Amino acid sequence: MVSKSASDRRLIHTLFGLSAIGFAFLALALLIPKLAAANGAAAAKGEHEFAGHKKCKTCHKKAEIGNQFGAWLESGHAKAFETLGTEKAKKWGAEAGVDNPQTDDRCIKCHSTAQGVPDDMVSKKFDRTAGVQCESCHGAGKDYRKKKIMIDRDKAVAKGLIVPTEAVCTQCPDDDDREHDDRPDRELERRVTIVVRPVIVTPHTQSASPVAGS
Repeated sequence: MVSKSASDRRLIHTLFGLSAIGFAFLALALLIPKLAAANGAAAAKGEHEFAGHKKCKTCHKKAEIGNQFGAWLESGHAKAFETLGTEKAKKWGAEAGVDNPQTDDRCIKCHSTAQGVPDDMVSKKFDRTAGVQCESCHGAGKDYRKKKIMIDRDKAVAKGLIVPTEAVCTQCPDDDDREHDDRPDRELERRVTIVVRPVIVTPHTQSASPVAGS
């Protein structure tokens, strides 16, 4: 069995308090990190195409399963690219030798989705200025986004779905921190309670092993 760090255990405890569904999916990611890593590597190699947040919206805007899209739309993730155009971002950028935060790789690698991915590996309607979209954390989704795949967690994972671990969250800085230092564990746990919006299990999805939304 893969050993879990103290921070992993705290994060699991937080998600368990939120929802048994959220706990189950994080636990899955901790138990099969090699599979998640393999999927991440596949996305990096361009084996899965990016569909864009509007494709995710089709199902994940539904209130009866938790409206994950609505939660994302109101989050800092959805506004991440936009924040790079603020005066504060420009000021910080200038101090770091960045002329335009919205075009500099050092900034947009964490404030956008599919940065560095060639155009032929994203859908034609994919919006690179839509901030940190679903696929930043869950993996390029063209191959798993269809309902017939998503209702079966194992099939979705096989098609590129990534169940995020703590490492996914901490690869980007905390924008509230002026120095962009690593965030404390307790702060990460607090933010997880804001971001995570697990799929609500209904009689329709009870036997389908629904996957978690963000």
